[in-house]
Amino acid sequence: MTLIERIPLLNDQELVSLLANARRLDIVGTPAQRTAAAEVLPVLELEASKRRQTTLEAATKKRGATAAKRKAAAAEAA
Repeated sequence: MTLIERIPLLNDQELVSLLANARRLDIVGTPAQRTAAAEVLPVLELEASKRRQTTLEAATKKRGATAAKRKAAAAEAA
């Protein structure tokens, strides 16, 4: 299994760490490291973006549910 194939299986902390390392190597790495980082960076960025979107959507749903509970509780109290 290649690194690119393993990316969706990484937990969030592993993904963040790998993304940071790939960004660093893309700037200060040897030519071989820069080539490898350039190959992996788009896939890492896409996966990180997907996870951020999922987190934002979950937070939005949670806020909406909390607001609805507060509104219902305020209507009952009135």
